[in-house]
Amino acid sequence: MASSKFFAPTRLFSDTPVLSRLRVFNPFETKSPTMPMPVNNGDRVHVIVVFGRTGIGISSLVNLILGREDAPFSTDMHPCTVAPAAYRVDINGHAFDIYDIPGFETDYSSEKTIGDLYTERGIDLLMYCLRPKEGITKKIYNDVRSAVPERVPMVGVVTGLEKQRASMEDWWMGPRKNGDMLVSRGLRFVDHACVTTLSREDVSYNMDLYERRYQSTQAVRNLIWRNCNGTKRVTYVKSAGYLPDLPYV
Repeated sequence: MASSKFFAPTRLFSDTPVLSRLRVFNPFETKSPTMPMPVNNGDRVHVIVVFGRTGIGISSLVNLILGREDAPFSTDMHPCTVAPAAYRVDINGHAFDIYDIPGFETDYSSEKTIGDLYTERGIDLLMYCLRPKEGITKKIYNDVRSAVPERVPMVGVVTGLEKQRASMEDWWMGPRKNGDMLVSRGLRFVDHACVTTLSREDVSYNMDLYERRYQSTQAVRNLIWRNCNGTKRVTYVKSAGYLPDLPYV
């Protein structure tokens, strides 16, 4: 189902009527609703999961994708997301649910949440929010890969690059070859984007930063589109009677 309507943020673990408007299964409800059939029988909404180390700006990346600041965020390292949340956005006429997952390295079991979401609804794309130096952790990569099989593609999005001297993409491809460094550390992504997630307020009086934020929005949306190809992957869920690890068609 494709829709250009901006939906209000959906807080998981709540009984908000927004869930029925979104027509999505929420595997985190305390009362489990009836499981959906395989997505090729009805659910054509792409599922994108954004995750990373706590306090590095996961919710800010979600807002960048949405093009609006629906997800609560902080300007410091204090984590704002304490429970999973899903937000609906339209990209090129197709509907996407963007899941904002609480950060890793806290008492919250983020990898279990991601694994449950994969099993109960299916995931089209994993998006690892990275930040130079403090926000790049192999353990988080491994934890997610232990919960979701390799056939679900994972992309890397490097944030905090508003002060990059050359283009933001130069962080990955430039002389320092940070992209190769990630590969050498065992972090392998099918695709990537280099962005800034500064808020609209932060860039409102600086045209250079405003332009970088605009470029960043286009970059992450194009990243999603390239790796979903506009087509919903066929994902089978347990209670529909199928094994969740059957190959995509």
